[in-house]
Amino acid sequence: MKIFKLVFLLHIFAISIVHATEKFDQLFDHVQYQNSKISPDGKHFAVATLKKGKTILVFLERANLKLVGSASFAGNLELGRYYWVNNERVVINVVQKDPWSETPSSYGELYSVNLDGSKGKMIYGYRSGEWNIGSRLKKKESTSGWGEIIDILPEDKKHILVSSTPMSATGERYASIFKLNVYSGVIKKKLGRSPVSFSKLLTDIEGNVKIAVGTDNNNISQMYIKNKNDWKKVPKGSVGEKVYPLSISESGKYLYTLDNYQQDIRGVFRLNLEDFSYESIYTDKKVNVTHVEMTTNNRSAYAIRIDDGYPAYLILNKRLEEAKVFKDLLATFPYSEVTITSKTEKGEFYVVMVSSDIDPGTLYLFDKKNNKITALFRFKPKFKSSEFAQVEPINFESSDGKMINGYFTQAKSNKEKELAPVVVLVHGGPHGVRDYWEFSSQVQFLVAHGYSVLQVNYRGSGGFGYEFEAAGYKSWGSLTQKDIYDGYQWLVKHNKAKDNNVCIMGASFGAYSAVQSAAIFPETYRCVIANAGIYDLELMFEEGDVQQRRSGLSYLKRVLGTDEKLLKSMSPVNYVEKIQAPLLLAHGENDERAPFEHAERLREALDEANKTYEWFTVDKEGHGFYNPKNQKAYMKKVVGFLDKHLL
Repeated sequence: MKIFKLVFLLHIFAISIVHATEKFDQLFDHVQYQNSKISPDGKHFAVATLKKGKTILVFLERANLKLVGSASFAGNLELGRYYWVNNERVVINVVQKDPWSETPSSYGELYSVNLDGSKGKMIYGYRSGEWNIGSRLKKKESTSGWGEIIDILPEDKKHILVSSTPMSATGERYASIFKLNVYSGVIKKKLGRSPVSFSKLLTDIEGNVKIAVGTDNNNISQMYIKNKNDWKKVPKGSVGEKVYPLSISESGKYLYTLDNYQQDIRGVFRLNLEDFSYESIYTDKKVNVTHVEMTTNNRSAYAIRIDDGYPAYLILNKRLEEAKVFKDLLATFPYSEVTITSKTEKGEFYVVMVSSDIDPGTLYLFDKKNNKITALFRFKPKFKSSEFAQVEPINFESSDGKMINGYFTQAKSNKEKELAPVVVLVHGGPHGVRDYWEFSSQVQFLVAHGYSVLQVNYRGSGGFGYEFEAAGYKSWGSLTQKDIYDGYQWLVKHNKAKDNNVCIMGASFGAYSAVQSAAIFPETYRCVIANAGIYDLELMFEEGDVQQRRSGLSYLKRVLGTDEKLLKSMSPVNYVEKIQAPLLLAHGENDERAPFEHAERLREALDEANKTYEWFTVDKEGHGFYNPKNQKAYMKKVVGFLDKHLL
């Protein structure tokens, strides 16, 4: 089957003619239509959309897009993730916008509502308790815990499986498992609890909880199999220390996982649940499996994505109808990220999200019977793809011979026959995180203002195997920064950038990296932009939300070590006198991951050394800026700072 007919159904906004700078500010507006899922019978869409700055859910008839109902919340509550549980009812993870924070937070509350907006009810959480009167009196319990949906149980139109983790400062308590009525909120049946903290619970093809994988105090994965009412721990050494469960085979005999068991690269494995034999199914030669496409009931894996430069997909289970449709969609949208968000119960209609380096995202409806695909909603409808710059995958050899990957986005220079100045944009993490070939509002904003952008997946980044990630441990202030520097030198050597016309910029670890690099290579970087950074590594063991958890403290000891001399040597707050470039320091005063004290300590050191810097802080923001108004103000400040020091 070949998908060939493309129709544009909705053109939500006309392209307005505005000044380029003002227009590209709109990249940081929250998406008007954020997600859409089709009902099991295919008659309705649920669409997450913005109304007066809050995310609500609206229900539309598929045939004519007529509004039939909506779900919104009073006060500081708004829509989080949501799920169709039958043809008329949706369950929503409610999020809350606290007065002290711009970023909505989840407190594990679940709300359910009919598509016409009726019978809305908080069915789980601390606000859900009440007396329900029916043939019997049953108390619908108010629960102080985080609720997560394990399985929507498509065979059962009235219940879902939920895990409930008791409230605590660190979230390390064990989750209870129960079947919850989506209309009344009454717990029908308690099914025990997880045997391990931070657990990922997995059901079999019949919706029975079968697998639990969590982490111990040393951040090592622990796997358990449920046999009737008892949990049995998988013998040590049977699977890897970072195993992630995907799905259970139809026979119930095999568990499919993501793992790097006895190898460097993370791939797909299969565990025999009877004798614990373990075998590799697929592993790429260069990169970890990035993502696994799951059936819309979340019970079977059918495709994987790898990112060695551009995204590529491999079909795992060609027998599944969703896999066949997915393969055709990939042919229709080459060089794109493709995700099936939902489908009808009989598979007549699919809702698909597509994005790329020059497409922020578009939601489509695929009509399988008529072999037609229709555009529903664009994430950034005021922009055309032609207005964005394409992202080029690159790779280069570091000074010590390690192969490094990254991405380069070329801007047009404001001066004829000259190369545009460069912004080295460093990703956060640093471990387990990497840059991808994808759309970035920040990258496109910088390019639109005349700055090329380099993104480097330095050693320590995730996605390139355990050895590559571990090579960054205890090397934050040295080898990691050298990789980033080598990336810029590669651009200069290949005539993509001018020598010594570069600024380094980042957030979180990227902010640390920007300041640290400026101290190590003071003759190279002409300016520094650092947002939500960590600048005193010893402080990480005393303040912030990472060290509060036992597993978090174990992580810090592993990746940073506890050698006081080493920590001081990798903390830029201790030798700002080496920095020659002017700095722009930005921070949210409500940051729990990188507490504001990091910025205050760096500012104090800069003042003592009589160094030049600019200051940009927001009182209600956390780890990075969430409010579009604050993002726009920050990026306006960034461009003004770049113009001052690079042009």
